[in-house]
Amino acid sequence: MVWFLYAVSFVWIALGSAVILDTERVRDLGENLEEDLNPKVVGGSLAGFGVLLAISSFWSGVVWFLFLVGLIIVGIGAMLLLGDEEKGRKTISAWIGISDRGLKLWGLIFVITGVAILAWI
Repeated sequence: MVWFLYAVSFVWIALGSAVILDTERVRDLGENLEEDLNPKVVGGSLAGFGVLLAISSFWSGVVWFLFLVGLIIVGIGAMLLLGDEEKGRKTISAWIGISDRGLKLWGLIFVITGVAILAWI
């Protein structure tokens, strides 16, 4: 499961860097994807990703942090998967519609967390 941690860290670093460096293009991409996203599919994907992250956390140096992040992602995914589809669409719209500063903050969080995962493996 170490390979999963490497993949997650590199993807999070790349995603965070893209959000920080080219916020407008990422926002446009998110708005274009928003119309086609099914909350049930997004929820199932997030729940599966969270389970894999929680399981692979036992191969890292700081188990508690990645396990907690995995459980949070599972909770968000379960909310989207099992909840009302209209509320799921509103939740996804709220995530995509955050301000530029908020989006850059999330990009910074992704970069820092990706680098931390690399350091903890």
